Parts: sequence; structure tokens; C-alpha cells
Amino acid sequence: MTAASTDQLSPGSQFDVARYLAEARRLTLDEIGRYLPAERRHTGGLYDLMMDYPLRPAKALRPALCIASSLAVGGHLDGVLPSAAALELFHNAFLLHDDVEDGSEKRRHEPTLHKLHGVPMAVNVGDGMLALALDPLLDNVGALGLGAALRILRVFARMARESAEGQMLELHWIRARKWDVRDAEYLRMVHKKTGWYSFITPTLVGAIAGSAGGALREALARFALLLGIAFQIQDDVLSIAGAEADVGKDALGDLWEGKYTLILLHALRTVPPAERDEALRILALERGPRAADDGAEGRPAKQEADVQWLAALVRGRDGQSLRYALRIAVEHARRARHLLDTRLESLPGSVHKQFLAALVDYVIERAN
Repeated sequence: MTAASTDQLSPGSQFDVARYLAEARRLTLDEIGRYLPAERRHTGGLYDLMMDYPLRPAKALRPALCIASSLAVGGHLDGVLPSAAALELFHNAFLLHDDVEDGSEKRRHEPTLHKLHGVPMAVNVGDGMLALALDPLLDNVGALGLGAALRILRVFARMARESAEGQMLELHWIRARKWDVRDAEYLRMVHKKTGWYSFITPTLVGAIAGSAGGALREALARFALLLGIAFQIQDDVLSIAGAEADVGKDALGDLWEGKYTLILLHALRTVPPAERDEALRILALERGPRAADDGAEGRPAKQEADVQWLAALVRGRDGQSLRYALRIAVEHARRARHLLDTRLESLPGSVHKQFLAALVDYVIERAN
């Protein structure tokens, strides 16, 4: 790739988060294209399916965070793009596998890949994306030097492990029907399951690619953790309070799937005992007609009326549980803002630092 000017990412005099995200996404997709083989005979259409999810409309938040963090600390675009491409490949591979595990029907407003092509193909495409992500990580040796490339690879290795541990933790809770989960346990699960691969890794990898020192990398990682928790709670709220058009996936999907969210956990702690018992009865059911092919034939399954009852429960009591979750999200976002204004104050003013600040503002403003 030829040298690229950071002006490509500058939205002009008026800062625009959407434009920054869109440009980071374009650059990342172009970078991924460099790693797709030109000769695709005898591949069974693997690489066309591999690009299905990445080419669907999306924010590309992870590569944008990676790019912004690197350029904010003085890095160069060419040095961070391979890592941004690897992150996007990992992310979409995780989505493919999660959709299979959850029996999801929609992703980014379209049918999930396993619904279109079957579970075996979807799983194989996800595996292929994880394999392809190794190429840009190896290219970091030439782009950044062996030391930085190995540090980035170690962060990716930890990300994969933390994400698997977090996913397994929630799956264990689901199997054990453990619903007396404390807020601290939920936040630890979010830290592992989504915090590491969605926020901490992109930010930390970007900082390494930008040659940031240890103290600065540590501060950016802490900022990313706090911001990631705030974002995840917001996503949980949107899944309950929003519509399918807002989230790009199944409406009320978290309730269909029995996902653990701060809103649901708070509701279970605060509703009358009879309503809690009914909620636990519904949550113990299989996923219902949305997952008719999951091998659960003959077992009681959730119905639309069950999920709507759960939705009314968590939205009820004047939105008490929703407000509680949003308050926790705002607390974490404000702590992230404080970190940006103190330990990260030394970062020079740039559109990239503005982008990081704008993400914090997005959480706080949307929750108020």
C-alpha cells in the first residue's frame, strides 16, 4: 500500500463521527482486500462468503478505534492498517460463530449466514476468516518491526482467550440457569466477552502500532475498558427498548436467546416474587420457533407471547430497570471522560483524539 495521508480521515472543520467511521471502514475493507487471493479456483466460494458480513452496512467501530488510537499517539496510517484489517476479520468471524451459537436469524438487517447457507458453511467461513487474519498480523513484522509485531500478536492472543472465557462464562450461567448474578459478575463477563475484543484490543493495538510508551498504553486500555462497558450496556438497552430497524438484528433477540443483561438482572431482583418465578420459567424454555433446527424438538419452547411478557416486565415499573442500566452506563462513560481529560490530556489535539472524546459524548448524551 502506498503511503497514506492522515488527512484522509479528517472530516473537515466540523467533526463528524459517522464520517470518521465510514472512512475508517473504507480503508479497512481496502486493506482486507489486499489479503484475499486473486486465484480462487478450488475454494468453493469461500472468499465471496467471507466478505458477506464485512460488506453489509456496519459502523466498523473496532478498526476505527484502532486507527484513531494509533494516529492520536503519533502513529502512521500504513503502520496500523494491517492490525485494523485483522481486527475486522476477527470481529466478523466471531459474529458468524455467535449467530450459530445463538440461533440468530438476522445480522445487519439481513438473514444470518447460517440461515442462508447452512451451519457447516457458516462455521467454516468463520474459521477461514480467523486463518486469514494471521496474514496481516505477520505483515506487522515488516511494517512495525519484530518487537511491536510480537506485542500486537500477544494482545490478539489474549483477546481470543478472554473472549472465549467470557462467552463460556455466560453459556455456563445459561446451562446452570443461574440468574442470581451480581452486577460485578455481569461486568466481569462483559469485560471478558466484549470488552477485550471490541474496545481494549483495538485501542491497545493501535497504541502499540503508534509506538506509545507503557504508561500511555495502560491509560488508553483503561479508557477503552470503561468505554466498552458503557457501550455494551447501551446495546443491551437498545435490544430491549429499540426496534429491529435500530439494531439490525432480531428484535428482542436477547430475550429470545436468554442473554444476560444488566436490565434483565435488575428486573429479576426487583419485581414481585410471582413475576420473578414466571420470568424464570420462561427463561428456562428453549429458544422456540426461531431455532427449530437446534435439536431441541419435543422440549418446551418460548413463544412470541412469552418473550413479549418478558419485554413488558423489563420495560415496566416506569422503566426502572432501563434507567438503572443507563445510569451504570453513564457512570462508566464519565469515568472514561475523566481519564481522557487527565491521564490522556497530554495527547496532542487532533481529529483522532476528538473521535475518542466523541464516543464518550455519544454514550452520555444518548443516555440522558
